[in-house]
Amino acid sequence: MNRLIRGLLGLLTATLLLLLPCSYAQAKELTPQTSGKGSTLTVTAKDGSPIGAVYVKWNKEVKPYTLITDSEELPCGENGFLHEFIALDNPTASLTFSLPSDNPMGIYQIRIFTDNDVPADVQIWEPPCERPDILLVSAHADDEILFMGGIIPTYVPQGARVQVAYMTEFWSTTPVREHEKLDGLWTDGLRTYPVCGNFKDVYVETLADAEKKYDLDELTSFVKDCLERFEPQVVVTHDFNGEYGHGFHQITAKAVANALEESSYQVPKAYFHLYPENKLHMDLRVPIDSMGGKTALDVAKDAYLQHQSQQWCWFYVSDTYKYSVADFGLYRSTVGEDETGSMLDHLVLRAEQERIAEEERREKERLEQERLEQEQAQALEKAKLEEFDRQAAALQREAEEKALKASEELLRMEKELRAARTRTAVIIAGGIVLLLLLAGFVLLRRK
Repeated sequence: MNRLIRGLLGLLTATLLLLLPCSYAQAKELTPQTSGKGSTLTVTAKDGSPIGAVYVKWNKEVKPYTLITDSEELPCGENGFLHEFIALDNPTASLTFSLPSDNPMGIYQIRIFTDNDVPADVQIWEPPCERPDILLVSAHADDEILFMGGIIPTYVPQGARVQVAYMTEFWSTTPVREHEKLDGLWTDGLRTYPVCGNFKDVYVETLADAEKKYDLDELTSFVKDCLERFEPQVVVTHDFNGEYGHGFHQITAKAVANALEESSYQVPKAYFHLYPENKLHMDLRVPIDSMGGKTALDVAKDAYLQHQSQQWCWFYVSDTYKYSVADFGLYRSTVGEDETGSMLDHLVLRAEQERIAEEERREKERLEQERLEQEQAQALEKAKLEEFDRQAAALQREAEEKALKASEELLRMEKELRAARTRTAVIIAGGIVLLLLLAGFVLLRRK
């Protein structure tokens, strides 16, 4: 009996093991093979399997293009995502990229899958936030991790929306860093695509040197545009001293401070890295469930490793050394000083604001609907009363008409009766006269 039970349990276990992979199977990654040249590139799976999704990393800034499948033509590239994931509605035997003839982007890397249930390292970006909670203004790609890297893995799991804005671009200097910054942000936990200024990356050692190489007004204008576009609740940027003295970090901090003064949008809170007043030290050593139990510090360290071209530098992610990723100061606030040690202190998350606004909108709609229904009910009741009054008035008029007719008929009858009585009296009087005459005649004859 025991042997039978063990056999049945073994069979059940084997069956479950066979079923579970089917239920939770991830998309199979296919081996791509490409053909074509110039502005057209066709991709197929080496084993001939149908393609259900494609992930492309481009060599250049992305322009709109057309993706042609067996059944449709898809407009792509409108968002300008350098790393672009495209899920297909219908599997296709081949994909053809029809690129702009005047500026073919070229493919840095391509991966294809049987469907859209893809591995976690495939970056499925969302457009930049419309109204983020936090805007990180970073001088270069990797600065947002080296000096502010704990912010994203700390606040995104709390439901905060974080947007990154870079001052410099690397297409004109080190294009691989454009890829590294996306890999770093994705690893750090960001899902909203960054925005970037068009300032060339030129090393400057001092603020004075930076102000000679760059136009501070142009830098300020870019930050100001970001503030007025995104309307963040919190802005975070570099140390006024440029952390270790980097001139472009210093001019970035200065541009942010200027933009905060000049912007038509008043940012509720602004933090600068290592700012000595109203200090805030972030606790980056708390395990985060959504990050697989890693701490924000662990995540930031992993994110910095994605910047492979910068690993030769002496920089590192730490919350204990002089350029600590955990230390900031509240530069200005319209909502009061911090009390709980959070950059979001005294603020309501945008998502919560929208939830409340949506509830208020629905409540307003409900009240408006109730008002309309009440007005309709009152209008219906009024219409019923008016109809009742109309019918009552009609009945009253009809009764009055009948009464008038009855009165007229009564008067007519009384008149006829009087006339009849008169006629009767005349007849009686005539008869009496006649009888009297007859009687007189008889008396005369007898004499």
